[in-house]
Amino acid sequence: MPLLTTVIGSYPKPDNLKTPDWFKMSNDLYVPTMYSEFCRSVSTDELENEVKLAMEKVIGEQIEDGIDIITDGEVRRENYVFHICRHLQGFNMDDPILKTYRNGALTARLPRITGKIDSKTDVNWAAEEWKSAQDMSRVPVKYTIPGPMTVIGSTHNEYYADVKELSSDLVKVINKQIIGLFKAGCRQIQLDEPVMVRNPDIAMDYGIDHASRCFEGVGLGVTKTVHLCCGYPLYLDQEGYEKADRKIYFQLAEKLDNSCFDAISLEDAHQHNDLSLLQLFKKSTIVFGAIKIADSRIETTEEIRDRLLEALRHISADRLIIAPDCGLGLLPNHVLRQKVRNMVSAAKSLP
Repeated sequence: MPLLTTVIGSYPKPDNLKTPDWFKMSNDLYVPTMYSEFCRSVSTDELENEVKLAMEKVIGEQIEDGIDIITDGEVRRENYVFHICRHLQGFNMDDPILKTYRNGALTARLPRITGKIDSKTDVNWAAEEWKSAQDMSRVPVKYTIPGPMTVIGSTHNEYYADVKELSSDLVKVINKQIIGLFKAGCRQIQLDEPVMVRNPDIAMDYGIDHASRCFEGVGLGVTKTVHLCCGYPLYLDQEGYEKADRKIYFQLAEKLDNSCFDAISLEDAHQHNDLSLLQLFKKSTIVFGAIKIADSRIETTEEIRDRLLEALRHISADRLIIAPDCGLGLLPNHVLRQKVRNMVSAAKSLP
């Protein structure tokens, strides 16, 4: 049976969708107030119409290109973190603060945490978004949601004296959305936690445990994935961007493998790992990053296939899923599609 393929989350927003976009303008220049002001300038119905048109295009492309487990392209989101913040009490999106984060790799204006984190309403917005996408697709749609460490690492806390308490409150609201996704029928749920690779001590102390708790109450039949890439650059083809240290994967591997997750999503294309890493995962499926997401050079099918063959010397084919390193929002559409097609061709030629 050929290797399965998936994507991690974001796609470039189609031209019809005029929402401010973290990817299109370099994330160090993006300010959350841009999205707030845009939403006030258009009607809810008009925006939802445009979002659905964009989703149809992105979903159609993924299916046409042969991806087995797709996403909605995260096209309704300004970026992969701020979207959830807007649905929660305790976040101030209208008065962001300039902050250096990701171990000094980035400086940008971030939302402030100024009150206790809680749900704004009882509405399960994640389930509604997933159903809207799944209704357009004949293949499974994966829903992606940021985890507690990554939300904390992408915002500025001014309220909680104890960051572990903040993380616990985020677990509660994320778990509520994940339970709603499960009840709605979503069977592919991914928690995005790249900040674990930036802060491994916290990950080992309580971050992995808190990420696992986000899935409490989820029944059988759901593939629970945690995604840990090593970071986005500011723009396409940026050189010298400070990524997280890929050797941290070795430090986290055993605890991740013994957690609740069925699949662990790792970057390998931008930074090749020592593939003995894969042998540390005794139970988990590995979602293996096989194409670069911030490099305009298109990998050939042959070079992707060669790397996958190396990986298969360390893990069985039934525990390997092929994906990009991370979201694809930085790539021009024509480059993205050829990269994805080559990735799919390589995966389908194996084992």
